[in-house]
Amino acid sequence: MGQDADMTVRDFDAGAWIDQLAAALVQLERVQEPYLQSYQQQRPRKLVIVNGKDETPFPLDDLRMVYSSARYSVRFGQEAEYARLRSVLDPTRHILLYHPELERVAVTGRNVGENNFWLRMLTSGTSISAGDLIAGLMARAAELSGDRFRVAVGELNALLLPEWEKPGDLSGKLDAGCDALLFFGLTVSERIDVEAGMAILPFREFRRFIERELLDELAPPGAGTNDWRSLGAVVRPFRWRPRFRREGSINEPSRHPGDEFFVDALTMLDLIAVSHEVPVVPLACMSNCIDVSAARLLGQSRFSAGVRSKWVADGFSGFSEMPMVRSAGVDEALEAFRNRRSARYEQMARFAARLAEALSRTGRFAMQDKIVDVAVTLEGMYELPRRRKSYELQKRVASFLGTDAIDQERIKETVRSFYQARNEIVHGGSGVAAPFRKEAAFVAGFSLARKSLFRLIREGRPEDWKI
Repeated sequence: MGQDADMTVRDFDAGAWIDQLAAALVQLERVQEPYLQSYQQQRPRKLVIVNGKDETPFPLDDLRMVYSSARYSVRFGQEAEYARLRSVLDPTRHILLYHPELERVAVTGRNVGENNFWLRMLTSGTSISAGDLIAGLMARAAELSGDRFRVAVGELNALLLPEWEKPGDLSGKLDAGCDALLFFGLTVSERIDVEAGMAILPFREFRRFIERELLDELAPPGAGTNDWRSLGAVVRPFRWRPRFRREGSINEPSRHPGDEFFVDALTMLDLIAVSHEVPVVPLACMSNCIDVSAARLLGQSRFSAGVRSKWVADGFSGFSEMPMVRSAGVDEALEAFRNRRSARYEQMARFAARLAEALSRTGRFAMQDKIVDVAVTLEGMYELPRRRKSYELQKRVASFLGTDAIDQERIKETVRSFYQARNEIVHGGSGVAAPFRKEAAFVAGFSLARKSLFRLIREGRPEDWKI
């Protein structure tokens, strides 16, 4: 910033500006109501009813049109009709544009007039007016309680602050954004810190970053009945702020996150599914997610995150609440994830992915496919020779996982029973084994595969397997 800009910022009293603008908005809300009602009578809105509750969003776009009609009322011969609204709206715009970040870009300064400027938000830009920002303040205030207008104006001031004036705490702030992998299958109750720049959030903390329409599209049917608790998100957080200019272009440089985070997030999802022995399915990789309230505050009825990939959760129902995350399972997955750059992990990566896929299989032959997945995984992890696979697998798994002679014999018997189920499927048997026998074989085989996977990532393969 230059010297003149520094002086403007120093002379600006943010507290006084917030108080004045909040008081003006209180008065404007009362005056605008009949104009908004008249507009909506001519253009009825569609109500959004969810679980018997009215969740129809604030009519932000309608209010923007009402303000625009007032703004151009003289041009279209409606000056008398909108005189009362203009008498309150124009002073409110004058106060809003006194903020130095807006005053420097508004085309006609603080005088009553066009007041158009360019708003850039991460990946998109648009021309807006002071009236659009005032409508955004109204929409944000409708979400709040207490001294709601003062809170909303304070939030706008925080978004407008230059970067060097930003407070360090991002918790709950509207300048928080993230890239995210949305998933279904586990109930996450608390934030899980994976590593610097990556965390797993319970859905209640991620909810503010996703529009309801996109959520309905991605989540399995019925997931909302459990308040979306069976959803979570692996996130990479970042800070952002809107950029205001006199003019702009939609072709301006945008934030384009690389693929490395999403590859790592899918890896983490595989490991946490295997460690919990439950299906955890990805729903979407999304970039540039921002708080939907921040978009509304800036006069935008929606700001869509970039959906880079999405999956269909076929065969899954959201009506049953999924298992809770367990600390032991998280620790196991985190230890393996933090070793993902090692040679040991690279040898095991494909087996982790296959086990995670096995858990998520659905359809008529899902259990047979699951058993084959586990068998192929065990054979690969234990580097079995071409012949005597069952015998060699029993010996290697027992010696690797068994704690004593009795435990080793128990493991050998488990492997033997599992391989009988595998052979029934692979080698042309009748395939009509009782479903509970197949499921029992899968559960027992998967447990051995899970224990083997995480120990092999931690310790590597014994030398005496190579024959």
